[in-house]
Amino acid sequence: MAWADAIIAASTPGVPPSRDTSSGAGLHGSVAPVTGGVDPRPGVGARDQQDGRRPVLVIHGIGTRDRQSYLSDVAGLNEALGGDVRLIPVYWGDMGATTQPLDTILPYLSWSSREARLARESSAEVRGAVANRDLGGLIDTISAGWRRRSGDSRRRILGSIYSLVRTQYQRASGEFTGDLILYQRRQAALHARIWETVMEHAPGYGLAGRPIDVISHSLGGAMLFDLAVAGFPTLHIGEFLTCASQISYFHVIGCSPVTIDPTSSGRPVTLPGTIGRWTNYYVPLDPWAFLTAPLFTLADGSIPDDLEVYGADRGDRVLTHAATYYWTHPVFIESARQRLGVRSGA
Repeated sequence: MAWADAIIAASTPGVPPSRDTSSGAGLHGSVAPVTGGVDPRPGVGARDQQDGRRPVLVIHGIGTRDRQSYLSDVAGLNEALGGDVRLIPVYWGDMGATTQPLDTILPYLSWSSREARLARESSAEVRGAVANRDLGGLIDTISAGWRRRSGDSRRRILGSIYSLVRTQYQRASGEFTGDLILYQRRQAALHARIWETVMEHAPGYGLAGRPIDVISHSLGGAMLFDLAVAGFPTLHIGEFLTCASQISYFHVIGCSPVTIDPTSSGRPVTLPGTIGRWTNYYVPLDPWAFLTAPLFTLADGSIPDDLEVYGADRGDRVLTHAATYYWTHPVFIESARQRLGVRSGA
């Protein structure tokens, strides 16, 4: 791999690029700890010599397939953070799981075929909810009159919900879960996409002498974590800003590149110096967001900062996992500006 050879030559002269990375070493690998020289102090990330702005790598998470929408989100985030930073988006949705033929392998209940269900169901509200793929509306519609319905009517309603969840919501079960599984098989290719983006848009960054700051969402954070802890070549991160991260979850279930099991050791795992400072943003009701401080210690002895994303009235702690919720939230914007050393008014 020419890109790997170039990075190795730049970071560790004299070391032959002969290690095989085809199998990947991330979530299911066993790799010895890596050391590196990253200054964890805030605001130490190098600025681009070309335009004076601080390059920041941005990577999305599971279920992202609209490239233009993602690039628009990153552009909006860049505008919110200010002109001191230059966000560099990594898009890997084209390498994610495909769900196009998924409906052909899903089983159907014999008493829930679409034609029979809709023809016999007398409620226009139920038919409308099914047609609009509105699970919440469907449940609201049937809940009030559930006891008055006949056995056949109840079975048809349950069939509607079953079909809606398993077929109409196949993106959640296919793309979301599929991306998590697919990452186990395509780590090398996905890690290469990240390094190629860095080399093209921020050449010289990501090395021991010039760590790169990153903003990640969901699975994207786990990819960068794997590259920093067990990658080859190793990615050196200055400010590590993770939103809705599953890194701790992977570590607890034994799918982390760190070989210590936190459930048996009873002590947080000390990470290598390839991660400078770590701030983890979460929403309590986000099913894919986990805390990091209980499990990890950084190389300088500090622990990651877990920061809850909520409004002043705490009224927006809703079930959400979308990157746009995090990346447009005032709590995240203000914190990220401080972590990235953005000047006031920039």
